[in-house]
Amino acid sequence: MRKYITLCLTLFFTTIIYSQVNKTIKGPVIKDFGQVYKIKNPDLLLNKDKKYKVIFDVYSDGENIKEINASINTIARFLNMHAQNNIKPENLNIVLILHGAATKNVLSEKAFKREFNISNPNIDLIKALKKENVQIYVCGQSFAYKGYKRNNLSKDVKLSLSALTALVKFQSEGYQLITFN
Repeated sequence: MRKYITLCLTLFFTTIIYSQVNKTIKGPVIKDFGQVYKIKNPDLLLNKDKKYKVIFDVYSDGENIKEINASINTIARFLNMHAQNNIKPENLNIVLILHGAATKNVLSEKAFKREFNISNPNIDLIKALKKENVQIYVCGQSFAYKGYKRNNLSKDVKLSLSALTALVKFQSEGYQLITFN
């Protein structure tokens, strides 16, 4: 009996410790998206006094159309984790370009419902990113290929001639490319 109680207590406290270590933290920039893990004393951080220019290239989407695109959520994570480590959001100039399978993620609520018979799970995330001054573009070539019209586009998204155009433009202006597809 004593061994059983000891085993149960050990498992209980291990579970509590493990769950506290692996808890994600919300915000502070985008509170409803982009939860991250707190890393104590990382060996590498961004310089808090420098301005950064980043372009996220997103062309894939998950298999479940009812879920937000994890690659888009990465941008909220990027903002939150760096803000938690004393990087001011105004020091992070971010552009998001979507194309390929991710094109549908920027459809307006009305167009998405018409096309897929469900609400667009990305619409609130896109609004939150736009509110934090993330520039959001969709590839015009992908948009046209999918048969979408400009009035199908979310009001928080701009239309680029192509993803290639956006990537060349922003990289020529010193933006660093991040792609997690």
